[in-house]
Amino acid sequence: MAQTTEVWHTQAPPQEEEEGEEPEKGPAQPECSICYNTYDNVFKTPKLLDCTHTFCLECLTRLMATGGEGEISCPFCRRPTAVPQSGPPALATSREVLCKLPTHQQQEESVWLEGERLCYKLPPNPESPAFCVCIDIGAAKQAAGPDAQAGPGRAGGRGALARLSDWKRLVLFVVLTALLVVVVLWPLQCIFRTGTLRCVRRGMPDMGGPLSTAAATISTLEPPHH
Repeated sequence: MAQTTEVWHTQAPPQEEEEGEEPEKGPAQPECSICYNTYDNVFKTPKLLDCTHTFCLECLTRLMATGGEGEISCPFCRRPTAVPQSGPPALATSREVLCKLPTHQQQEESVWLEGERLCYKLPPNPESPAFCVCIDIGAAKQAAGPDAQAGPGRAGGRGALARLSDWKRLVLFVVLTALLVVVVLWPLQCIFRTGTLRCVRRGMPDMGGPLSTAAATISTLEPPHH
């Protein structure tokens, strides 16, 4: 008889991933070196400076608002770049960076500068009509003045000084009003009362008044009786 060989089939256990090993990720999207946000095709559009450094449109617009008019100084090399008349949206776009974005973001959208805001018009869709989306570029914060930038302690101190100054003005106003009454109004009322700057008549006043004066005049005019 021929010997039969028995074959045992065993299922190999699944291989466990080593601890600490992370799954492979796809290539990371490029991001702005100022705000560290990923680029897109709207407010974060990658814009090229003359020094070939690339930053997002929003950050460059804020730099222009806080810096000199008509130019942007590169945060890396400090080389100035002239800004077109229509603002940073007219700067050259980095096509190299834009092509690394997802497919739906590789077409640059129209963004314009409106006063101190960046605006973008959303296209219409079946659910809503077209409308504009605007963001503040931060110039209003810069115009808040030195008191707002000095911190709450110094700002509070200046507020206390302002209140103290108002109190001094109030005291000065009261003193000037009292001097006006004493120097000007008091002599005026004396003139109206007595006809002179003296508020008290010399001697006793004539109690007869105008009637006694008229009677005395008539008696002097009458002829003597015989």
